[in-house]
Amino acid sequence: MSFRPGALPILLLFLFGGSLSAQPAGFAIWKDDRVVGHVRVDRRSQSDRVFYAITSHSEVMMVWNRVIRTHVATEYRNGRLVRCHSSMHVNKALKDSSHLDLRTPEGHAYLHPGLRPAAVCDNIWSTARMYYEEPVGQDHVYVESVLEECPLVATGTGTYRLTLPGGKVNEYVYRAGVLQEIRVLRSLFELVFRRVPLPVGQSSFTNRMLHASGPSTWSR
Repeated sequence: MSFRPGALPILLLFLFGGSLSAQPAGFAIWKDDRVVGHVRVDRRSQSDRVFYAITSHSEVMMVWNRVIRTHVATEYRNGRLVRCHSSMHVNKALKDSSHLDLRTPEGHAYLHPGLRPAAVCDNIWSTARMYYEEPVGQDHVYVESVLEECPLVATGTGTYRLTLPGGKVNEYVYRAGVLQEIRVLRSLFELVFRRVPLPVGQSSFTNRMLHASGPSTWSR
């Protein structure tokens, strides 16, 4: 099975084109004192299904200029995570990708650069869900980009630290249950995602994603 990154908006429209419950949000990406990119997220529901879509674009100077694009798509059915995909491109080259599909008994999983066993995900919390809900009382979160649960620690009122493989750390800051910031802490750089109001007329970014990505398909 393959999933081309441009297929994310197509999949979003295919699954939830008729849904009325879109919940978009936006974040600016800061490095030091400068905005270097943006994140757009959306949550849509239809009957017993909930779908999350997250896309980002940034330009970061680390020795040389790097244009980074990421996509995450996560689907729940009856409260259970059944499908997710993630990809990261740097200067148009694919650097990381993952895919999990648990809609069939045998399942299917891929973590760049190859196939891996498809393990059932019993954790109802994922990084996509954390954009919309505060993970009160949770000690692990499923991370779509690595296809595994990672430890989550509450460090204060409304603040959490998520530790990924390799010692990578993301810190989440909530106020009144609403996500305000994500601090991306890496050995060579730090980024901060800060919530911003969506511009007038951009309450949903699905059509813009479709227009920007061009034609693509979700294929088996």
